[in-house]
Amino acid sequence: MSFDSKILSVTPIHLSIPLAKPVYVSTFHMKSVETCLVKVRTKDGLEGLGWSFAFGAERARAIVAMVRDLAGVLVGKDSTKLEENWNCMRNSVSFVGRDGISAMAIAALDTACWDISSKIFDMPLWKYLGGKRTNIRCYASEGLWLNYSLEQLQEEALFFKSQGFQGMKLRVGKDELQEDIDRIIAVREAVGEEMNLMIDVNQGWSREKAFEAIESLKLFNLTWIEEPVDHEDYFLCSEIRKKSSIPICSGETNYNVGGMLRLLSENCVDFLMPDLQRCSGITGWNKVSEVAQKYSITLTSHLFHEVSAHLMSKENEDFWCEYMPWWECIFEIKHQIYKGEMILSEEPGIGLEIKKGILDKFSPPVGG
Repeated sequence: MSFDSKILSVTPIHLSIPLAKPVYVSTFHMKSVETCLVKVRTKDGLEGLGWSFAFGAERARAIVAMVRDLAGVLVGKDSTKLEENWNCMRNSVSFVGRDGISAMAIAALDTACWDISSKIFDMPLWKYLGGKRTNIRCYASEGLWLNYSLEQLQEEALFFKSQGFQGMKLRVGKDELQEDIDRIIAVREAVGEEMNLMIDVNQGWSREKAFEAIESLKLFNLTWIEEPVDHEDYFLCSEIRKKSSIPICSGETNYNVGGMLRLLSENCVDFLMPDLQRCSGITGWNKVSEVAQKYSITLTSHLFHEVSAHLMSKENEDFWCEYMPWWECIFEIKHQIYKGEMILSEEPGIGLEIKKGILDKFSPPVGG
């Protein structure tokens, strides 16, 4: 069967998704995920989905506006020319810059095109990417927030363990380091030493606190410390990595290959954590993956497990995929989470469909 794979239309939609568990970390908090959902449709009627999000409705609307602008670049082009289309979009925003809102808009469009292309070839995305693993290790990340009491931390950590997760992420960055230590002890007491425990500082530590922490926390068998300080202070990040016996993980806030290359070349990380939307989509992620392989650095994903699990399938090392189910309320997902693993299906494309009637439910009011 032949398809007319030329792009007919691009539709961006702003959704405001309230969080069951509001996010509280050291540098921000939020109560809703302001999402730009993108539908790309070909002349033969195939539809691809992609999305990005922002902390704030106005910022999400800025992504929507950029997607509308980039639609003029894509409409009429062959959706399967992934690299060509990605480069055209990046070239078109060179004047305003390829990071920030530009990267997030490109990411949603690029992801939707990969969804279409893998459907045209009648392959699940993971297989289309060259992946081999269908059981992707996930760690629980929606919770253990900074505003939780010690009792709440233990209760939720036990719940994650009961669901079969073998890893979980705890947010730290309290005013006093001892408060962070007490939180780690509470979780460890609840789930035991065998649980893989990651801590995320969200860039909340000062230089002094970071060096104190890496010394004080080395007894707790942590899988990694994530973003301990300002991600753009590369000299400090490198110093911390050199002196820490605990692996350092970072990358989620760095944009595109250039941002990742800086982390790698200055020896800032033990594990690299690219973010799908800040990589400008799947095409950008693949380029980051190639660079990481040259530096022999292991990748772990940030958010977007619905897509990131496909990407982790093709990585050389079987490592962690972050499980954050913020968007499961809007999608029918063909994959399953079972005992802490995402089981990828044989469904062509990403394996998502928009739930019927859900867009009206999460559409913000006009002017809202």
